[in-house]
Formats: sequence, structure tokens, C-alpha cells
Amino acid sequence: MAGRGGGKQMVMAAAGDGTGGPEQPGERASAISRRLDRLMAREAARSGGRPPAYRELADRINRLAGRDVISRDTVRNLHLGLNQKGQACNPTVDTLDWLGRGFGIGAGASYFLDDAKAAVVDEQLEQLERIAELRQALGNDGVVNLVKRASALSDGSLRVLLSLADNLRKLEQDAAGQGPAGQDDRHTAPADGR
Repeated sequence: MAGRGGGKQMVMAAAGDGTGGPEQPGERASAISRRLDRLMAREAARSGGRPPAYRELADRINRLAGRDVISRDTVRNLHLGLNQKGQACNPTVDTLDWLGRGFGIGAGASYFLDDAKAAVVDEQLEQLERIAELRQALGNDGVVNLVKRASALSDGSLRVLLSLADNLRKLEQDAAGQGPAGQDDRHTAPADGR
């Protein structure tokens, strides 16, 4: 993996090697910033809405590494896409490698440097989020029983069941004061996309 031996190697040297990453330092810094922002937003969504603080991320990464490899200021600068002098940041490959691993991304630095690898990792993260949502739903015995019963229904009956579920959800939200007044959910797409 990039960054193991050449920790002080600058990203500038690695990004222009045909891996699909941005070529200019400012573009590269922006891409790193956007990807870090997406990772932080995903973590915030999983943990109830609060993104991790820069210090939390730095502490997590340093514990994972077993040594100090990144500071709170470095994480902040990478998130902002700027260094202390206000110029585009240019972190080492080793720093990006540890940053990626801090979010559980084995691809490490390549996630931040290679557009194609980042797209693959983002798709994998989305799949994991969908699996987590399914696991949560399957933890509800009522949902499991409904799925078992619905599995033998025809496509037409499944569309009716989905419509009924949408209408019941709307009624419950309206009764609890959560749903917008007058919104009509009857135009929900059926399960087969028609």
C-alpha cells in the first residue's frame, strides 16, 4: 500500500502518476477535503448527527497507529483543504494512509488520491449502510413476520401492501404532528419501479 515505506513522500509526487486523481495541488486539496467531509458526514449520520471532532479523529488514528501520526490541526487543515499559511495542503502519503484507516478504509491514501478507487470505496460504504438499515429492521419481530408473509404475494399485491404501508406511515406522522399538512403520499413508486 502506498505510504508504508516513504512516509515523507509528498502527495504531489503520487497524484500525477496516472492513478486518476487530481493533478493540481489546489484541485487535489479540494478533492481530499470533499472526501474527508463525506466520511465525516457518514459518521455523523451513523452516530446521531454530530460529526467527529478533529481531536477525536486524531486521537482515534493515533491509537490505531500506536504512535502519534496526525494532529488535530492536520485533520482540520485537510478538512479545510488549506495549510497554516492558507495555501493548498500537501500531506504525505503516510498521513493520508492513516487518515483513511481511521475511518476503516483499507485503501488508505488511495481513497483520497484516486478517483476510481474512491468511487469503489464510496459504493462499498453505501452498501454497508443499507445492510445496517436492513439489520436494524430485521431486529423488529413485526417487520420479520410481515416480510415472511409478504414473500408469497404477487407483484400487484406487494404494490398494494407498499401503498398501504406508506399511507399508514403518513397517518401516524400526521397524528404525531410530524408530517407536513396536506402532503399526498399516494404517488409513491411501486416496488418494481413502474
